[in-house]
Amino acid sequence: MPITTMTAMWNFLQAYTLTPEGERRPVNQNNEWGGFSKKLSMPVFTGWFDMVNYDKEKKTTTALVCDTAWTGRPVGLPNQERWLQYAEVQGEGIAAFFIIHAADPNAEKRSVKYIDDDKVFVGPIVRDGGKTYIVGQPRLLK
Repeated sequence: MPITTMTAMWNFLQAYTLTPEGERRPVNQNNEWGGFSKKLSMPVFTGWFDMVNYDKEKKTTTALVCDTAWTGRPVGLPNQERWLQYAEVQGEGIAAFFIIHAADPNAEKRSVKYIDDDKVFVGPIVRDGGKTYIVGQPRLLK
């Protein structure tokens, strides 16, 4: 059965984030888009389908995982930055993302139509001004 909720995907990836006191807690499906996956042993982020590019020659998939221009995100942006910095310092700059399909890509607040739950994309973090990408190659999930 396909995964259609963020909570189910975070649970499948055994992902968590941290409280301000450093205690582990579940990733908040409403306003956090990244965490640490125990299943993958690395930070994992979300990538909306319409913010993903495929390079057939290089066989890579690139997702925008953080953008400082995303205003009004007082929880999501700091959480993303925490896990991006963790990957850069502790994980040699490598992280993962999974792809989410929006019910309405033009909505102010998006909702999930479905999630590609058969794989993640793993690769280096690339920063370009206020935008942060992961350039990944597919890794099947079991």
